[in-house]
Amino acid sequence: MRGQICLAAMLPAYTKVKTLNQCKMNNPDMTSLVLGSFDGTSWSWHLKRNISISPAQMAIIFTVLGLISLAIGAGFYMLGASLVLPFSLLEIAVLLIAYFYNAVHANDYEKLVMQDGMIKIEQKNGFKTSYVELERSLTRVDKALDKNALILIRQGQRSTYFGRFIHANLRPQLAQQISDRIFPSL
Repeated sequence: MRGQICLAAMLPAYTKVKTLNQCKMNNPDMTSLVLGSFDGTSWSWHLKRNISISPAQMAIIFTVLGLISLAIGAGFYMLGASLVLPFSLLEIAVLLIAYFYNAVHANDYEKLVMQDGMIKIEQKNGFKTSYVELERSLTRVDKALDKNALILIRQGQRSTYFGRFIHANLRPQLAQQISDRIFPSL
C-alpha cells in the first residue's frame, strides 16, 4: 500500500499529494469510504451523514437561543411593544421545527454489501428505509458521472442511486471501486 495516492488528496482543500499511509493517519474514514472494507467474506461500503454536532448538543444550543428570544420578546412586551413577543414565539416554533428535522435525519445512511453473488443496498432517509437486492453478475455501475451526479447501480430495469453521503469529487473513484469489486480482475 505504500506509495499509493490518497483519494482524499483529490479534494480541492488538499494541495499536497499524500501516501495512503499518511492519509489513514490524518483521516482514517476517508479512504475506507471510497475503498470499502473487506471482512473476509464480503465487501461493504457504509456512507453516512457528516454530522458535526449531535442532536443533544443542538437541543442545548436551540434551547438557549429560544430562551434568549423569549426574554427579549417578554422584555419588549413589558415595555409596551406587544408585537415583538408573537414574533419571538414564532422564532421559537421555527427553531423547534429545524431541530426535529435535523434529529430525524441525523442517522441517515447508505450501505452497500457484496456477498454470496448478491449486492444488497440499504438506504435510510428519515423514517424511510429501503432495501434493494441485485444479482452481482448482472449488475452494472454507471461510471460516467456528470458533476455532482450520484452513482447509478442498475440491473436490467431495476436501478438505484448510491453515494449521497460522499463528496462529489470522490464519487467517480467510489464508482470505480464498486465496479472493480463486482467484476474483479482475474
